[in-house]
Amino acid sequence: MTTDTVQAPPPFDPVRYARQASRAFSRGRTRFRDAFVDVYTAVLALGTIGALAVGLVLALREQVAQAWNVGSGRTLVAPPSFSLPDGAAAAVLVFAALAAVMVIARKLGPAAVSGPEGYWWLSLPLERRPMLAGRLVRRLLLVWAGTAVLYLPFGFVMDLETSVRGQVLAAATFGVAAVSAVLLAGLQQARRDPPSAAERRRGLAPGLLVLALLSLVIVRVAAGSWALAAGGVGLAIALGLLAFSRLDRIPGRELIRGGAVSGHTGAAVYLMDLNEVGRALSAEPDGVASRRVAGWYARGGRTPFGALLRADTAAFLRTRGLWIRPVLVLALCVFLLLTGGAQPPLVQLGMIAVAVVAAVPALGAVARRTAIMPGLDLLLPLPVSVVRLSRMALPAAALALWAAVLCAVLVLLGAGDPSLIALGALAGVGFGASAVRGAYRVQPDWSIPPKDTPFGPVPSAQAGSMIRGFDTTLLALVPLLLGLFLGHVPGVLLLAQAGFSAVCVLVVMYSSPT
Repeated sequence: MTTDTVQAPPPFDPVRYARQASRAFSRGRTRFRDAFVDVYTAVLALGTIGALAVGLVLALREQVAQAWNVGSGRTLVAPPSFSLPDGAAAAVLVFAALAAVMVIARKLGPAAVSGPEGYWWLSLPLERRPMLAGRLVRRLLLVWAGTAVLYLPFGFVMDLETSVRGQVLAAATFGVAAVSAVLLAGLQQARRDPPSAAERRRGLAPGLLVLALLSLVIVRVAAGSWALAAGGVGLAIALGLLAFSRLDRIPGRELIRGGAVSGHTGAAVYLMDLNEVGRALSAEPDGVASRRVAGWYARGGRTPFGALLRADTAAFLRTRGLWIRPVLVLALCVFLLLTGGAQPPLVQLGMIAVAVVAAVPALGAVARRTAIMPGLDLLLPLPVSVVRLSRMALPAAALALWAAVLCAVLVLLGAGDPSLIALGALAGVGFGASAVRGAYRVQPDWSIPPKDTPFGPVPSAQAGSMIRGFDTTLLALVPLLLGLFLGHVPGVLLLAQAGFSAVCVLVVMYSSPT
């Protein structure tokens, strides 16, 4: 008696099937001329990027070396009396970059599917690992290549004495560490139940500890330690095996969420809309429950402006995570000033300027939400200039406090006399206006014929739109940097700072929305 063996059907991978069908459909309808133009454009863009990167590395290496060696030895903030390990500033910068990669990767997925794929494929009785593995591998390769290239200019600036071979090895290791950060985000993603805010914060601690160790490894690799570089690669491989073994545990709602955020972010980057990029990467606007703020808002205002100011104040105080970036940027700036050694004043002023530019947009979150529907401002029984003034009140007050605290810390570190605190508070008013000006940035106009660039078509007048907010930030920053360089604040400089900040406020109030 013979028995017929029942053979199981072969596993079906819808992702591979869709990709093969799409290639077969496109192959028969693609002309050789179009493919040649696409390849030529891609090669030209990569060549342009490579030339710019090499030129920037060489220019920064020479200029920073000259600035480091020329001068009378005066520094804005003197290094501390106690000794710090070599490369402490570089390790902190690398750790901050890796932590940013992990946080952004957690918001984007890193394992993700698009909406149609999630609703059609995830409901099928199929194994999810083959559906997700290929896309995740491509993301990891892009992260490695992008972070390794971006590390080179900063690596040469942070450590001028390291050889070119050591910097290239450190750049490759930094790319591996960035891949490890993405894999750590993938391990956080593989949870059955959605974690609470407190659980998410606790879950970041092990990953941050691993990234801190990797940042120290990268600093040592720049000195030529091949063994530590191999250890970093081994750690990335171990994390990769662990993450890929848990791909089938990721809930479908998490995969769809990651795909939605990735698609939203990619579209915003393609349209060159920086505000939309911030909205895509921001958390859900759940707010912070506060009975005191709710009771204060419920009392209302006697005038339309008073009621609008109460509403903006309540929304500002209830927005979650507004102070996270400014506080972290402030702490990082002060730490770099202390651990970077006896840098020239221009280098330290550059660090302060970068800290200001990084912290200002964070406090314009409420204005960015209201800017989504600018027509609603026209329905209020107030002029548009008065509405903009209400939007600026809380960001200006918060950034005035932030800038005053920054200047107070610099005064304690010996940067100058206490009059710098008043100068910083006045500059903070201009920074608050800049945050709102950047929130009301003009949307890209694709109806006008775009301009051709080596990186692709760019909407006309987009450059002016992208620096909107950044221009007034620099305007309010100039007197502050001059006061820090002098170490004291003459009366003329204080009046100039007040005038510049007032100009920033007036520009935001009366600027055209288009």
